[in-house]
Amino acid sequence: MLESAPTERALRLLELLQARRSWPGGELARRLGADGRTLRRDIERLRRLGYHIEAKRGPDGGYRLARGSDLPPLVFTPGEALATAAALASSAASGSAGGGELTLTALAKIEQVMPAKARRRVRALRSSVSLADSPNAASGAYPAPLDAEVLGALALACRDSERVRLRYMHTAGPEAGQDPARQVEPAALVPRGTRWFLVCRDPERGWRALRVDRITRAEPTGTRFTARPVPGGDPVAFLSKQLGAPPRTHQATIRIHAPIEQVQAYMGGFASDFTAVNLSTGEAATLWQIADVRLEVLAGGLLWVRWPFEVLDSPELVALLQERAGAFASAAGSMAP
Repeated sequence: MLESAPTERALRLLELLQARRSWPGGELARRLGADGRTLRRDIERLRRLGYHIEAKRGPDGGYRLARGSDLPPLVFTPGEALATAAALASSAASGSAGGGELTLTALAKIEQVMPAKARRRVRALRSSVSLADSPNAASGAYPAPLDAEVLGALALACRDSERVRLRYMHTAGPEAGQDPARQVEPAALVPRGTRWFLVCRDPERGWRALRVDRITRAEPTGTRFTARPVPGGDPVAFLSKQLGAPPRTHQATIRIHAPIEQVQAYMGGFASDFTAVNLSTGEAATLWQIADVRLEVLAGGLLWVRWPFEVLDSPELVALLQERAGAFASAAGSMAP
């Protein structure tokens, strides 16, 4: 067997463990083309590198990659790497926590170790994205799903001034539900909130802003065009004019009277942004930062808090809770004991 086989096998094992929550040992060994003893050696090799791999015995047993205290190296497919690069570029645009220099450094590290084809697309993405003054995304909002192949093709077309043939899914109007083909001249990709938009010129319809998550296919045509300035000279300003002002984001700080370990254990599956604090009484408490474009979403999230809590800095949220408190009390008292 080649000298590099153990390393190649360990990388393949790591990729499998990251792809699924749990694997039976026998199936992992078959995927790797190894026996059980070799699999256990590879598991130990990964553990020494800092990966927390749990083993469970019995008929339902197997191996799973668990959370650890450190961040060991990760293995990405080219598509996952491009999607990660898109998320990092969007983070830098939104000005969210962890953006700026750290975000660009992470993006450069991913780009540095990519295969040539994927690296070419990430570099095109970096050069074709307009980041200035992009509005902040609401905390906790879910990003629109993106096709990494589509995003990569659009980035290359923007960079190279090449016409691209699109299929775009309409959700309203006479073309709702259809996926008609069209050719456009891409100018820039602009992240806004949790979505990406393609600013482009349609020879038949003029300048457009198309949602990238509604583009089901993007094919280069091989035809170059002479790039024209976006109306107003700025893709971000053009998009803002097309979409209007972003909705206001409501933010609130919730003080929960429970230690952060208890809060994270109970709420960590759907929430984050917890901070441990100590009150003047010596009690361990937790601060929870929440934000959304709708106050009702913030109020709904508080239903998960099982301990006493206070809203520290959002009079609007407090007023909404007071308004709805009577309705909840009435509903709770309407059923016979």
